[in-house]
Amino acid sequence: MGPGGGAGKILWKLFDMFAAVAGGKDKLRERPLITFVTCPTSPLRLIKESCEIIVEGARSGVSIMVLSMAMSGASAPVTLAGTLVVHNAEVLGGLVLSQLARKGTPFVYGSSTTSMDLRLATASVGCPELGMINAAVAKLARFYSLPSWVAGA
Repeated sequence: MGPGGGAGKILWKLFDMFAAVAGGKDKLRERPLITFVTCPTSPLRLIKESCEIIVEGARSGVSIMVLSMAMSGASAPVTLAGTLVVHNAEVLGGLVLSQLARKGTPFVYGSSTTSMDLRLATASVGCPELGMINAAVAKLARFYSLPSWVAGA
């Protein structure tokens, strides 16, 4: 079961390892011990490896998390509203792909989106904007009736 190479091949090896721990593939699907996570390439790109993880993860029957890492002022608009639009589009693109691969695939709306420190050219983890983005992401996930996971300090 699974593809010939790339990220999908690694995914299936991980799936088999976790299935052995869970007591079989069906038991792993009943009570998943793993969620496959992938990050779009901001802005608005699901690269081949991300697509393989989403599609093969959906086919495996366990949950998928698409974790956007859009950065205000760098890979997304400088405004928080604009950044959330980019973030939302990236995550929803992954959701659609997962559901096309296997309808009903469990999905987690993920975020490691923050703003860029324009002085140091780094991600501002722990800044007030991060908290605001995380709150908005949780609201978006709730709007779509999806579980969410957000990163931050």
